[in-house]
Amino acid sequence: MAKTVRAQFDTTEKDLVALNTRHFYGSPGFVFFMLICGANFLYMGLSMIKEGEGAADHFHFVQWLLLAFGLFIPASSYLRAAQAIKRRFAPEHREYEFDESGFRYRTPTAQGQAAWTAVRRFAIGRRMIVLYVGQKGVSLIPARSLSGSEDLAQLKSWIRQKVSSQIVRRAARNRVLLYAGIAAAVIIAAALAFA
Repeated sequence: MAKTVRAQFDTTEKDLVALNTRHFYGSPGFVFFMLICGANFLYMGLSMIKEGEGAADHFHFVQWLLLAFGLFIPASSYLRAAQAIKRRFAPEHREYEFDESGFRYRTPTAQGQAAWTAVRRFAIGRRMIVLYVGQKGVSLIPARSLSGSEDLAQLKSWIRQKVSSQIVRRAARNRVLLYAGIAAAVIIAAALAFA
């Protein structure tokens, strides 16, 4: 008998806020902006260690202001997403059934099925798996909705094996680019601070 993984859950405000913030935080523009802010923060910290009180000149003051503004953006985006969802939130029961060929879903307003090859993008987080199907379809599967760690591991395995290899490679490449960006930001900030 073919292995099947089932997930049943009621959506919560927390799930939808996490999904919305994941979309925003995962955008290339935001990632680049936060790398710049992170490098600036590291540079400022290292400058203060190296220069002591001399790091408090006008140039550094402007940088601190820019950094404060940069760190305000993710916090305000999270709060806006949370407030928007609170205003129009209604819990929705969802059911998913996964197997080697794809998955079937059922909600109070829709039902259908999708093959793994129809997944155009995916994100695997600690608490949630997100599958993007077609042009506008988004399926979120909280880890809590699965019966155990074996089902979670099986689902991740199917995603990595059955989704188009080009999409899996793109996800891996994006992770490598993110880590390379972090490393570059750290190196540049350290080089500027101690130059």
